[in-house]
Amino acid sequence: MQITESIRTSLEEVKGHPLRSFFTLIGVILGTMALVVVLSVLDGITAGVWQGFEDLGLDGVLAMSRRTPADKVERAKAYQSRGLRVEDTRRFEQSELISATSPVGETRAVITAGTVTRRVDVYGIGGGFKTIKGRKAGEGRFINESDDQSVAAVCVLGFKLRQQLFGGDEAIGQQVNLGGRRLTVIGVGTKFNMEFVNDDDMRKETGGIYIPFSVYRDMFGRNSMSYMLAKAVDPEKSIDAEDEASAVMQKAHNGIRDVKIDNIGKEIAKERGKVVVLLRNWRIVFFSIAGISLLIGGVGIFSVLKISISERLFEIGLRKSIGASDAEIFTQFLIESVTLSVVGAAVGLMLGIVIVKAISGAFPAGLPVSFAGLSVASGFAIFIGLLAGLYPSLTAARLEPVEALRA
Repeated sequence: MQITESIRTSLEEVKGHPLRSFFTLIGVILGTMALVVVLSVLDGITAGVWQGFEDLGLDGVLAMSRRTPADKVERAKAYQSRGLRVEDTRRFEQSELISATSPVGETRAVITAGTVTRRVDVYGIGGGFKTIKGRKAGEGRFINESDDQSVAAVCVLGFKLRQQLFGGDEAIGQQVNLGGRRLTVIGVGTKFNMEFVNDDDMRKETGGIYIPFSVYRDMFGRNSMSYMLAKAVDPEKSIDAEDEASAVMQKAHNGIRDVKIDNIGKEIAKERGKVVVLLRNWRIVFFSIAGISLLIGGVGIFSVLKISISERLFEIGLRKSIGASDAEIFTQFLIESVTLSVVGAAVGLMLGIVIVKAISGAFPAGLPVSFAGLSVASGFAIFIGLLAGLYPSLTAARLEPVEALRA
């Protein structure tokens, strides 16, 4: 009953002095609002960044391409190696460090669909490409191993190219002409998240076309492979996979190092680490700003509670003279302090939610309200209310009844 009465009294104080209460709680309101908005935005940015890295499809990926041997002896014996070939992709079938490989051919060609003609990037890919880069179809299906082995005249359009060629019409099952070769559209790629990780290769893929590498080789020549991709079974083992790939390639090419291996996955891991540090620093900065606002709100609650106690000295003296204990007086004013803080936090949370909903349209995937933001803001506000109310409540509890009545 005492708790209910204390809450009622504190709410009456808020209603009885609206302007004073507003200036008292403005710090708590702004602090909780800032925490909700900032944590929601940071969560949205974090999700967007990681999705962008995911769409890059380069975690644990090795890229192998042709190069001229640096050693004079190797250059003299270069005829003993046939260079990087499609057959090299099958040398890792028994590997415990490399899970998938794929030849990749890249060129540009003219594509025609109905009356629309475009010059686009063409990607000849093997069945392992979708596994290596995590590619999937937003419509239909992606190119698989069976398409490559059977030299199927099929293709998958990039998300942007599909819009350019067919607009709002159905694309799956339609025929396109690519460099004089008729192909059936079996799928459309997904839209990549390029808001926070904007990569030229991703942009090119959205406006390009994927075809089976066997079809690509028929169209552009047997030695048309641009490079080979391989994926480590675990991104953390990409360096071991790189060492194995180097040894396998060197052995297969008669000791001639005419294959360059780029450990793209290792570079991506470094960039991820930098992003983690950057996001963590942002959180620290924004937490500090919001925390300062809440501390200012705590000072306001402290001040108004001191004023409230000075205005209610007679009430305190009367209650103590008829038997109220120090603990009861202390609890009453501490509950009032927390209640004031909770009122400010509630207003701040509501404003924060409204702002997050208002700006969510700026994020392609939307911006959900951060549950962590709501929890942290509420908990911090209650803690500030407790901290701000301790000393005034203790002062009120220690008052002598006679002195309080005289005041």
